[in-house]
Amino acid sequence: MRLFERKEEPRVPEGADSMTLLALARNEEDPVRKHQLLLQARDLDKDNLKVQHALLMLGRLYERDVKRVDFSVIKCYILHVYEHPEQHGEEDIRQKTRELFDDEQLKTCLALAPHPDSYLRDYLEELSLEYIRLFLAGDSSNVPSLFGITRKHSVARYLAKPMADIIENMLSSAYLRMQEQQLAAGMFYRACHRYLNGQTEDLDRQLSPEIIKALI
Repeated sequence: MRLFERKEEPRVPEGADSMTLLALARNEEDPVRKHQLLLQARDLDKDNLKVQHALLMLGRLYERDVKRVDFSVIKCYILHVYEHPEQHGEEDIRQKTRELFDDEQLKTCLALAPHPDSYLRDYLEELSLEYIRLFLAGDSSNVPSLFGITRKHSVARYLAKPMADIIENMLSSAYLRMQEQQLAAGMFYRACHRYLNGQTEDLDRQLSPEIIKALI
């Protein structure tokens, strides 16, 4: 076998239905092949919300270029404009802010969801949790470590400031309606609560009582 032999494209197992393909996609590490499997599943059952949701959360990761770092292909990276707005142009901030609610794939999922409001809340929380895991906790400038080790009880203290910045920027976003501001910030706060196992005391100290009341 050649070392750099091209991998075969995923083939639909004989008689496989959309849920089988979805399971294969979930276990697939290559985002290109994952995307192909999900598209095949979608072609078999366009009304399968689980398949459509998987496509939504995959974002454009299948477009990644191993020769060039581009975090924007990661779906949750749209939240970066709230953590570091100074690193984005105004039009980029507007586009990523509106993508949070206006994404066409999201609209497809909302149309299929039995309870669209609940789906939207769960989606925003899932997206926020993924951003916290990848870009907040995964950033050594936010969470310093000694020889790659970070004390668990210190994580909540280290993340309190960037988490609060995101919440405050969501609540003051010029490109979100008031209801959208409160929903986005509230679901991000819930994701913080989950990630920190309820230890939000340091985060709460960074926020005003009025903001906390609006989030809960």
